[in-house]
Amino acid sequence: MQQILVKIMDAVHPDQVEDGTNRVRVPLLEDRCLDKVLGERPDPRVYRTHLPTNMLPHGVKTKRIKVVYVMRNPKDVLVSLYHFAHSWVLLETPKSFEDFFQDFLDGNAFMGSWFDHVREYYNEKDQMDILFVRYEDMLKDLRGEVVKLCAFLGKDLTDEAIDHVVETSTFKNMKTNPNANYMELLEKQRYQKDTMRKGVAGDWKNHFTVAQNEYFDQVFAERMSDLPLSFTWELKQ
Repeated sequence: MQQILVKIMDAVHPDQVEDGTNRVRVPLLEDRCLDKVLGERPDPRVYRTHLPTNMLPHGVKTKRIKVVYVMRNPKDVLVSLYHFAHSWVLLETPKSFEDFFQDFLDGNAFMGSWFDHVREYYNEKDQMDILFVRYEDMLKDLRGEVVKLCAFLGKDLTDEAIDHVVETSTFKNMKTNPNANYMELLEKQRYQKDTMRKGVAGDWKNHFTVAQNEYFDQVFAERMSDLPLSFTWELKQ
């Protein structure tokens, strides 16, 4: 999503194109030490965040700041976060997949409960100008999702410009793009391994046991069945 938004803004505001990494061009909102620097950036500004709704700046709601919320099926989120915890030096390396599996379900993994996070944003959707995007939908129809994003953001791109956004935002192309793949953090030894692993839907099947999958389904039903949200659990490659 960072890559898509950067490329959409580059197409609409060619005078503001920067030769920098997405990590710098889409700064982390919670990195408050950069407040002054970020505040001086020209509009439109794009930020990324993992914050829950109650920790967002008040202006997100009062000023109707546009929010793009990316959801991914939580089984793959669990697996992705498990591997990420083996890469980022600031995270404790999981003792085992079994331990991490339970920590995730208990809301004790990095950034807390996935279930609570999704629920809070959905419950407050009417108080925000928000677009929910499913990661798996981007895998199935990236161009269609880019078109939806442009409409939501009020950005009118030509077909050629949309094609360029799509082409540069595929997982395959991003994996080899130093501005998109966070490779500089690997070079700076903040990451211990490449964090762009597979980019697929359904890798959880290579990690979950039958018993774990059944237990996860039970917890998911208990925590999320009252929300009208659906998830794609796997896609054929």
